[in-house]
Amino acid sequence: MNFDFKKIKKQLKAHLSKSFLFQLRDEDTFEEIASYKLSFLNVYILISTVLCISGLITLFLIILTPLKNLVPGYGDISYSGEYQTLSKRIQTIEEEIAVRDTYILSLRRILSGNPETVDEVTKDVHFKLENPDPVQKVREDSILRVEFEAGRSSDKRNQGRFFKNLDKQALSVSRKTLEEIEFTCPLKGPVGAGYKPEKGHFGIDIIAAENSPIKAVLNGSVIQSDWSLENGHTIAIQHNDNLVSVYKHNSSLLKKVGSQIKSGEAIAIIGNTGTLTQGPHLHFELWYQGKPINPVDYIRFN
Repeated sequence: MNFDFKKIKKQLKAHLSKSFLFQLRDEDTFEEIASYKLSFLNVYILISTVLCISGLITLFLIILTPLKNLVPGYGDISYSGEYQTLSKRIQTIEEEIAVRDTYILSLRRILSGNPETVDEVTKDVHFKLENPDPVQKVREDSILRVEFEAGRSSDKRNQGRFFKNLDKQALSVSRKTLEEIEFTCPLKGPVGAGYKPEKGHFGIDIIAAENSPIKAVLNGSVIQSDWSLENGHTIAIQHNDNLVSVYKHNSSLLKKVGSQIKSGEAIAIIGNTGTLTQGPHLHFELWYQGKPINPVDYIRFN
């Protein structure tokens, strides 16, 4: 069957060109108010024009206004306030989880007797040494340095004697200060293992009845109150005059870090916690200016 395209085109043109009269009349009097001459072609052009204008307006609104963020797959979600808030929360949670995992891992290693070494802790710490820029020597500075070295060599012996005498005076004042301090006995009882720093025993072991309270030797502030695998429940107090007292192997601790302590105040209960103990006792240490001293020289325990 052959199609006659010219005939079909002619029929379509005639169909689109067919005119209609659109009249508006009053409902009561049937009086003609307005009339419009329409055709299929005019209606098609009108509808097409309206659709094109509407599409262009919608397109410009999406491109030039924030409405584009509402279009799925088009808007940049990173500019959304809700997205930024959720992103910050997720980052905070990830940081907290990382800190918690590190803490749990360290605690497991301590409990298993395999704590981290210094090399493991500092493996990610890197230092970069930079050579300073060379400084040009000045003639006046060289002359001044020669004069200073000459005067320094001549007074070297006198200075050595002065500092030696000064050290002796400071040592005598330190000893006098320790002897004048009135320590409170932390726990009455016989002394077991004595002070033997050469064997790593920097304090003394005091034996007493179970549940006996342990008292602070001086006023001070708690700087340590925790538990370790070897020493059990341990508490340490910072006192005046660079003195620190340490109490180990307690069954329970009565004070927290930061607590202000008065001399003679109960701070712990005697116990047998930790691996370095074989019975209820108090391991007591006394440190002065960063060095251990023998508590028996300054406190009476019997």
